[in-house]
Amino acid sequence: MACWLPPEHTVITPGAPRSRGWRSGPVLAYAPDGTTLELAARLARGSSLAAVESAHRFPLRGWAHQLGAVDLSRPDERPEGLRPELAEAVDRLDLCTTNGFDDPFGKQQAQRILRTLQGAGVLDRDVILGALAARGASERAVRHLAKLINELDPQ
Repeated sequence: MACWLPPEHTVITPGAPRSRGWRSGPVLAYAPDGTTLELAARLARGSSLAAVESAHRFPLRGWAHQLGAVDLSRPDERPEGLRPELAEAVDRLDLCTTNGFDDPFGKQQAQRILRTLQGAGVLDRDVILGALAARGASERAVRHLAKLINELDPQ
């Protein structure tokens, strides 16, 4: 399978200047971090978004599972969805993102949900963070949730 994006469309990377006059439409996000992925999703709203994951940046596995994204290295395989217990937890966490898990109530609720996942042995940092990013959580909320996960499960 070959894919390409003509030059009149947006290609965004973490190092690209933010002052460019990007237009909405199809977007290629190359090795995005949380901020770049958030911008790419906003620009691609109502169109298509392709993201190329980097091993050293923001994990996209949960993002891909949440959106049912096609893995271009395995185009004939059906996209994986989230495991039911993770999907339910992401739904509950999404309700707490109003203040980016920075307020006492949101932080407490997130910690309770994360402890439940940890107790069930399904606390998957990358999947949870990526899935919340796919649901439109801000980069700030994802960063704060990552800190909460790291406090529970430092690796």
